[in-house]
Amino acid sequence: MVVVEEELGDDPLVDPVYDADDRNWVRYRPFWGGFARVVVLLVVALLAVGWVRGRIYGWVDDQITPEGLPGDAVELTIPQGASVNEIAGELQSAGVISNATVFRYWLRCDGELTLTGFLGCAEVVAVEAGDYILYENMDFESVRTVFEAGPLPEVFELVRIPEGLRWSEMALRLQQENPAFDWEDLEAAYVSLVGEASYLPEDAPVRSLEGMLFPATYDISAQDLGDEQGFLLRLSDEFDRRFARLLQDPGLHSDIVELDLTPYEVVIVASLIEEEALVAEDRAKIARVIYNRLADGMRLEIDATACYAAAKSCADLTSADIRRDSPWNTRVAPGLPPTPISAPGEASLVAALQPVDGDWLFYVRTDEGGVRGAHHFHRTLEEHNEQVVVCRELGYC
Repeated sequence: MVVVEEELGDDPLVDPVYDADDRNWVRYRPFWGGFARVVVLLVVALLAVGWVRGRIYGWVDDQITPEGLPGDAVELTIPQGASVNEIAGELQSAGVISNATVFRYWLRCDGELTLTGFLGCAEVVAVEAGDYILYENMDFESVRTVFEAGPLPEVFELVRIPEGLRWSEMALRLQQENPAFDWEDLEAAYVSLVGEASYLPEDAPVRSLEGMLFPATYDISAQDLGDEQGFLLRLSDEFDRRFARLLQDPGLHSDIVELDLTPYEVVIVASLIEEEALVAEDRAKIARVIYNRLADGMRLEIDATACYAAAKSCADLTSADIRRDSPWNTRVAPGLPPTPISAPGEASLVAALQPVDGDWLFYVRTDEGGVRGAHHFHRTLEEHNEQVVVCRELGYC
């Protein structure tokens, strides 16, 4: 009850809404009072959600497009089969991005990341394995552009191995071509691979890879520059592959079968041809002289074998070297040397497998037919002595 007294002694004024006889009254609330509060609460809630949403989107945008300029370069290697989660983690660890989770969902949502939609994103993302150059503090779009461009092209070094090198010369050449190769490691790899030589007989008097490392130009990736074992294995495998094909086509000549030569002995013949022939046309003819001499039981008397036995260049060969008692020196020892004396190329292997027909037993360099380096081939010792005079006049003998 509300009673208002304007002056002392006046009758009190009673609110006309109030019924004096009804003591259990309830004040009537106008209709718009409760609804207004609901509306206010909804507005406040929406404003709060909008504010939170804005803060979240602002934070996400800061991750997607960070402030400031990109920082230092970062070299990142993506391994084969790496997942998006692993890649994102590596990027965060390297400082390229600041949040791996946001980046992962951003990729899967194809760059359209929303609070309600990211759970339904199913974009398949694949990053090619390899090396990439990125930068610290990169925006997501730039990172994706780098990945889409693919990894950096692999860096290769070229190592050139010419035909006709002995193993000792080849090892030195490999060190010159690739300083990352260590001499002792090359030697160790060479010895360890002998057991894998496909054409080395089990009963070979000397177990060596000499002549069975194929001379060619090889590329080496930057990560394999110090892998001596792997590189020599490539040379050995390349020789096996090429020689196996040549044994089928052109295949063994009938003279080789008649002489009962093994494939390994054919490689020895090819190494002699490689050392003796100076022009391509002479290779098959030199092969013929070798087989004719073997068939007649004659010593081969090839100076290149004396050089090999003396472990020196033929330019430094002495008369004592020519008389050296060594199974490699065909000046004094009958038959073929026990191992190849150099690394033959494919042309010499073909010549050893397919000699031309002829009855020659001798050859000597005379620049035959005006071709520098060409040899004269003949049957008799008398004719040979005559051609030796020509060789000496030219300064070759």
